[in-house]
Amino acid sequence: MSANFKDGMIREGNFVGTGKTLGNIKEGIVRDGIVIGSGKTLGNIKDGAVRDGIVIGSGNGLFNIRNGIVKKGSIVGGGNQIGKVNDFAIKGMEKEQEAEMVACYHFFVKKII
Repeated sequence: MSANFKDGMIREGNFVGTGKTLGNIKEGIVRDGIVIGSGKTLGNIKDGAVRDGIVIGSGNGLFNIRNGIVKKGSIVGGGNQIGKVNDFAIKGMEKEQEAEMVACYHFFVKKII
């Protein structure tokens, strides 16, 4: 499956801004709702670490991103390498923070751990 991003919304498909809504991201919180800021919280991003908690900085550490490398664990720069940021790209999200793009890929496209 491919995904695209526009204005905080992640959608299914190749064309930016079109397709079925998969979820949204706002202020480091990833949700499954069809309106920005709404829906069940799937995870959060803080300082390059992605967690499964409902509040920023809380929850189990899933993976982290540093210098374009994605690694397992919550300590930024630590853990076994999973891949590179480009392996988990979402069209239209290239200019966003790397951790946000990889988190959205994990929660909406395909689980990476």
